[in-house]
Amino acid sequence: MNRLRRLFQRRQIVKDLTNEMNAHIEEKMEELVESGMRPEEARRKVKLQFGNTSVLREKSLEVWSFSAIEAAWRDLRIAARGLRRNPLFSAICATTLALGIGANVAIFSLIQAVLLRPLPFPNADRIAMLWEVSPNEKSSSVLSVRHGQNLVSPVNYLDWRDRTHSFAAMAAIAPFPAGLSGFGEPRQIDSVGVSADFFHVLGIQPLLGRVFTRGEDVPNGPRLAVLSYGLWLQQFGGDRSVLGRNVQLNDESYTILGVMPESFNLPFAHADIWLPAQIARSAKPNEGRFMTVIAKRKAGVSKAQAAADLANVARQIARERPLLSLGWTTNIVSLYDQITGDVKTALLLLYGVVTFVLLIAAVNVANLLLMRGTQRRRELAVCAALGASRTRLMSQMLAESLLLSLAGGALGIGLASFALLEMAHSLPALGLPNVEAVHLNGTLLGFSILVCLVTTILFGLAPALSFSRANTEETLKQSNLRTTGRGVRRLRSLLVVLEMTLSLVLLVGAGLVGRSFLNQINEQRGFRTDHILTMQMFFGTARYENNNKRSRYLSDILDRVRAIPGVEAASSAHFLPMTGMVSGSGFTRADRPTPAPGTQPEADFLVVSPQYFSVMGIPLLAGRDFASQDTLGKEPAVIVNEAFAKRFFPGEDPLGKKLNLDWNIPDGVIIGVTASARQTDLTVPPNPTIFLDNVQSPFYFAGLVIRTALPPQSIAHAAETAIHAVDPDQAVSHVQSMDQLVSASVARPRLESALLGGFAVIALTLASIGLYGVLAYLVTQRTREIGIRMALGANPGRVVREVMRDGFRLLLSGIAAGLIASLFLTRLLGSLLYGVKPADPATFSLVAVTLLAIGLIACLLPARHAAAVDPVSSLRWE
Repeated sequence: MNRLRRLFQRRQIVKDLTNEMNAHIEEKMEELVESGMRPEEARRKVKLQFGNTSVLREKSLEVWSFSAIEAAWRDLRIAARGLRRNPLFSAICATTLALGIGANVAIFSLIQAVLLRPLPFPNADRIAMLWEVSPNEKSSSVLSVRHGQNLVSPVNYLDWRDRTHSFAAMAAIAPFPAGLSGFGEPRQIDSVGVSADFFHVLGIQPLLGRVFTRGEDVPNGPRLAVLSYGLWLQQFGGDRSVLGRNVQLNDESYTILGVMPESFNLPFAHADIWLPAQIARSAKPNEGRFMTVIAKRKAGVSKAQAAADLANVARQIARERPLLSLGWTTNIVSLYDQITGDVKTALLLLYGVVTFVLLIAAVNVANLLLMRGTQRRRELAVCAALGASRTRLMSQMLAESLLLSLAGGALGIGLASFALLEMAHSLPALGLPNVEAVHLNGTLLGFSILVCLVTTILFGLAPALSFSRANTEETLKQSNLRTTGRGVRRLRSLLVVLEMTLSLVLLVGAGLVGRSFLNQINEQRGFRTDHILTMQMFFGTARYENNNKRSRYLSDILDRVRAIPGVEAASSAHFLPMTGMVSGSGFTRADRPTPAPGTQPEADFLVVSPQYFSVMGIPLLAGRDFASQDTLGKEPAVIVNEAFAKRFFPGEDPLGKKLNLDWNIPDGVIIGVTASARQTDLTVPPNPTIFLDNVQSPFYFAGLVIRTALPPQSIAHAAETAIHAVDPDQAVSHVQSMDQLVSASVARPRLESALLGGFAVIALTLASIGLYGVLAYLVTQRTREIGIRMALGANPGRVVREVMRDGFRLLLSGIAAGLIASLFLTRLLGSLLYGVKPADPATFSLVAVTLLAIGLIACLLPARHAAAVDPVSSLRWE
């Protein structure tokens, strides 16, 4: 404890120790003087006996204190004074490091929140999503999902739940919008129908009340509801007496049973309210696949065992219901992979990119330190001549590096905080999980400190090693303080080549992702986006359960919207383009034999209203559009797209042909053929599509498309007023232009492209500055030599060529190494690219030429400075 106290009282201890030593000296002197010795001789003899008092004091202090800590603290103070004497150098180094450290902290915060944060469910490693897989991998579900993840038939889910033995609990999920009324302006909320075991699978208890039981989750059971924490606060002000009260959803009254905690949420099935699914086993098998299934494996059951168990039940179902399930298989995906699968690769690649940026920043600072170290070679040699060990010199230089790294880290954390605030506005729209957890915290601060320490080693070790082992005698003999050893020059050149290599890799990656993004937004959509307003509605099942009422209801809304001044046309589709959703089902040609079970062809289905194709600018290639004669009760009219006609009617005229549809409606006759248009995503080519008339096949929800000569948002209020004139309780949501809808569909690739491009520009800037710095310093070192040559008649153009040649050699080495590295590393970008190959020659060539051009500009500036050297001034410069 005394030693620890002395660590913070060094000045007082030194003072006391000095006084004590002086007292001993004076006492001994007095004894010698009293014995007859002259004072001057006595003082000289005492000093010879005592030796070097400074050395004695340092040895005494080592015994009384923590020498290593004091030495480190002393090194840091000396380093701070040195950096304070060179503020410009310190600011450049700190800013350079801040760019690399800040980028790392910002991206790591995303990775921590999205990938590293544990799922907030007990035994989350045993929770998985269960999917059906189509024989031809063609989705036939209401909602589009990933490859190998088709939604599940309700009847199949019941058989999975009852016949498998590997799962402790299994639940079905069916998201659907719901109109919330009775609280002022009606609004649409996210409602999710779930089976009773849903909450048991996730293992989370309600904050208030309870959840519904299996006895309540039965066909025609009680209408119950469990609120999300957000809806409880927004709609009920956090009132704890909300239990037992009723809430109006889609014109039906539901009793509130409980409230879930704030953290309870599934990113792929976000809910404001949960309702009992109440699945009936008597449901018709051809009602389609529209449910997701989540399950928890029993303890001790592996994923492989559970997959085999589920597959066995699927084979039983295929034999029992071949028309629905023959050839269909199953797939199990862990909940973690389900949540992070879409973004994991992109985030890890982004982190690789910012790591490259940090490496380039570290290399740049290492080069700056090497240059500064060259100026300090004589100073370091003097220290070594006075007894400083190599370890001591390395410690001194690493202390300087540590201070620069900490300063860069502090500035980088500030940049990361600003970046996270800016990204907070766009992250929720990207659908990333746990984005609410993206903020600075203790873990990120600890990570930042670790990055600073690693960075210190990255850029500080090479200069420290280089200058700490310099030959002291030779250094002191050199008359020119600006000379540099061959090893140091080679090291600086190697660092510049490394910068160029890393920069080219980043530029190639950014170029590929940028081209991919441009390919997406320039893809032929097949529909227009300008001057179109969209909005979405869900019709109350109670009030509009009758097909005739539902058909008439949407027609009345469209008639009123079409009468709004400035509206040129209006229509609807049950799924709007670029929302990632489409219906699908099977069909057969009525003029062909019925195919064997499991071989029935499939197509996308869209339920639209008349004028849809004219509003969306989709050309009608043959036949006619839906019209007033296509009424409910008559033979359904069907329109198909060109992709459908080419695949299923090759070389034939499809008009007038009949189709047998698995859509719970009578078979339809083809009345028209339209051009093909993309529906789910810009990267997905148009699938064969069957269009049904909403008048004849009315759906429970619709997205309105309204074409106007005015700015789309200017008629939004009038459109909502027209809707409420038909039904005051109708909720309207997602009011936006078609341009905004398409833009939102490419939000993630746009952000990926912007981030990669931004980091690549930073890397290129740092690398160019590094190249310029090395050549400029080389010219400075050779000022005397160049002056002599100029005085002897050397041509300035030759001097320029020599400096340019040195830079060009470094450039070509970096570009060659970068191209080779890019050929291997860009393969990791394959899943992010669209319409461009990872080894695209055009991108590689363009990036190489760009880097070469910018690098040559960086070389030209020092070369011109060399050519402008004044021989007289340079010969006087020592």
